[in-house]
Amino acid sequence: MPAGAAPQKPAAKPTEKKSADVRKLLRAEGSRTASLTKQAKRAGRQARAQLRGDSAVSLNKRVWGWAAVSSFVLLMALILAAVYSPLLAIERLSVRGEKLVSEKEIKAALKGQIGKPLPQVNDDEIAKSLKRFPLIESFSVISAPPHTLIIKVTERTPIAVVWVDGYGYAFFDPAGVRVGRADNRSKLPTLEISGTPGKSPSFKAAIEVLLALPAELLPRISTMTAKSKDDVSFRLRGYAGQKVIWGDPSQAVLKSKVLAALIENQSKNDRVTYDVSSPQTPVVRY
Repeated sequence: MPAGAAPQKPAAKPTEKKSADVRKLLRAEGSRTASLTKQAKRAGRQARAQLRGDSAVSLNKRVWGWAAVSSFVLLMALILAAVYSPLLAIERLSVRGEKLVSEKEIKAALKGQIGKPLPQVNDDEIAKSLKRFPLIESFSVISAPPHTLIIKVTERTPIAVVWVDGYGYAFFDPAGVRVGRADNRSKLPTLEISGTPGKSPSFKAAIEVLLALPAELLPRISTMTAKSKDDVSFRLRGYAGQKVIWGDPSQAVLKSKVLAALIENQSKNDRVTYDVSSPQTPVVRY
C-alpha cells in the first residue's frame, strides 16, 4: 500500500447482505401480520357488538309485540265482559219528556229491554217498540250505569186545529198527525180545509203558510181557509174579524211587515180586508 493512502474497508460478504435483507423482510412481514391481527380483532369486536345490538333490538321488538298482543286481548276481554256481563243488566226504565203519551204505556212497550246489558241496547229495536205511539216524533236513549236506561221522547207539537167528523175539533201537527182533542179555548188557528189532514192539498197549503208566518202572528189568527196553494186567507181574532188575503206562501217576511204596518194604521173595530198577496201593492178594502 503506498505511503499516505487511507486504508480501505473490507468488502461485505454476499452472505451477510442477504441475511440483512431477510431480516428486514421478516420485520416488515411481522408488522403487516400484527396490523392484520389488530384489524381482525377490531372487526371481531365490532361484529360481536353488532350481534349483541341486533339481539337486543330483536328482543325489544318481541317484547313490544307481545305487549301489544296482550293489551289487545285484554281490551277485547274487557269489551266482551262489558257487553255480555250481567253486571250492567237493565233493571229500571226511566221515561222523560212525555206529556201526551202515558209513561206507563211507554214502559210497557219497552219491557223487553229489562235484563239486557246496557251496551247491547239497540235504537232500532226501541224505535220499533215505540212505533205504536204516533204522538212520539223522536226519541233518544241514555245509558245510566249500572242498571238504568233512560228514554227521552219528543212529542209532536200541534200547529193548528181541524174539525174531524165523528171526533170533533182536534189538534194536528205539520205532518198531519192528530195530536189530541182541542177545545174552544185553543189559541191555535182553526183550518177550514177539504179532505183528510196530511193527505189534503188544502191542508198542506195552509200549513205551508202557517210555517212561513212569524211566530208572533200565529196567536192572532182565528181561522184559515186554503182553497188552493195560491189562494190562502185567514181572519184575525177580535170583534171585527178582519180578513187577510195572503195568497201563496212566497215573500212571507215582506208580507208580514206590510200586514203589520196596515194593521197598525187601522182601528181594531174596522171591518176591513187586508190584501197582501202582492206585498209591493197592498190593498185595504172597507
